[in-house]
Amino acid sequence: MEKFNKTLWICWFGVFTTSMGLSQIAPILPLYIKELGHINPNDIAFYSGLAFGITPLGMAIFSPLWAFLGAKYGYKNMLLRASLGMSILTLWLSFAHNATEVVLIRALTGIVSGFTSACVVFIAVIAPKEKVAYALGTLSTASVSGSLIGPLFGGFVAEFLSISTVFDLIAFLIACSFITIYFFIHEDKKNKEIRQYTQRKKENKVLIIILFITTFIIQFGTFGVMPILSIFVEKIHQGGNLALWAGIVVASSGVSNLFFAPRIGSFADKIGPSKIIFYSLIFCGICFYLQSLATNVYMLIFIRLLIGVALGGLLPCVNALLKKSVSAKNLSVIFGLNQTFQFLGNFCGAFGGGIITAYFKIEMVFILICFIFIFNALIFLLFKKYI
Repeated sequence: MEKFNKTLWICWFGVFTTSMGLSQIAPILPLYIKELGHINPNDIAFYSGLAFGITPLGMAIFSPLWAFLGAKYGYKNMLLRASLGMSILTLWLSFAHNATEVVLIRALTGIVSGFTSACVVFIAVIAPKEKVAYALGTLSTASVSGSLIGPLFGGFVAEFLSISTVFDLIAFLIACSFITIYFFIHEDKKNKEIRQYTQRKKENKVLIIILFITTFIIQFGTFGVMPILSIFVEKIHQGGNLALWAGIVVASSGVSNLFFAPRIGSFADKIGPSKIIFYSLIFCGICFYLQSLATNVYMLIFIRLLIGVALGGLLPCVNALLKKSVSAKNLSVIFGLNQTFQFLGNFCGAFGGGIITAYFKIEMVFILICFIFIFNALIFLLFKKYI
């Protein structure tokens, strides 16, 4: 158990640094494009959007490939490949000469990444049976905290030092992750327990498809409100410091998720992840609807905190249930495909939320996502015999 805990926290650090590396560019990318010589606002918007969006697109396409190679050549090798590649590419960003080069680097980053998915599969495979949901919940806090701290870190360092320094520091942190994985993680490729598990497990294909859909909906709902939250805050908040309050609103769900995900994971190990997923989907749906009724920023922050609690019980439990439904030899590929649905949900949610807001009221986004989450919970209830 002590060896597993050490491996878990080394992977936690790696997911944290790579999540920082992927998210830190959000507030500084337009500024960097401008610094590289593009003055026209339309050019800045175009290259910023392209550079930001092309990374998750590459991750969605290549995640199953890296997952397959991880199962064949070892998860440690995939962790080393992803961390080394991301470290080099992040460092390369500080030497970029133009916006086209930035887009190229971001595209390559999407291709060579896959660190988080490799970590999730690796931890799911080696975790003791009674600790699977807890371990995956703990790992999810690394992704959440890295995504939260990344933009703050990027903005702070860029403000007081320089944008290129942000890339240098993130590259250094990811390189530290590479070193710790290389020296302190030891993968046992001849684990008898895993071989026995592979021989006995019958795959639950219906449940796998339902879990893919659930992953997509979770990310669609999470990212569907991201582009519009600042607009909604402006609508209901009459005071000043709009950017500050918008940032607090966005971050609040991540803070509660960070605190509750491991605890919900431990609870799921006792009562089963399927029950947690069902009730979390219902609770999320209700909370998304309540957001549409918020009349002030304090009410909105409170509701966002509740959403963070519910989200803390979703993806880790989806991953835990996937492990129960898939043979060990196919686990890596299935997790890679699940990552593809996750990134597609990110893209479709952000794009769809913006489209709905453009043609309808902002509140319609919250209401639509509410119905989608409730519908997903009903699917779980309808196919209960397969779970």
